[in-house]
Formats: sequence, C-alpha cells, structure tokens
Amino acid sequence: MLTQWKCSHCGYTFGAEKPPEECPSCKEKCAFMDVSCYTPECGGPGNIDPRLT
Repeated sequence: MLTQWKCSHCGYTFGAEKPPEECPSCKEKCAFMDVSCYTPECGGPGNIDPRLT
C-alpha cells in the first residue's frame, strides 16, 4: 500500500511510497505529513485518515 502524504503548503494529498522533493500540485518544496490511516475505523492502509486532514 502507498503512504498518503499531505502538502504543508497547499493541502494536496496523494499516495506515494515516499514524499517527493516538491509538491506535484503547487510545485513548492514543502514538508509532507503522513496522513495514512493505520486503523480499521478509517479503512486501514491505503486510505486517508480524516482526523489528519
């Protein structure tokens, strides 16, 4: 399963094994937060945890 990442600059979320150098949406060099779901309540791995968005 891919990790779900959220851009600290524009809020764009996407799945990838590791965060890129720059955001695919805003093209900025941002910090990326892991917003993956790791519990069954939000669907498990591969899904975005709504508590983190």
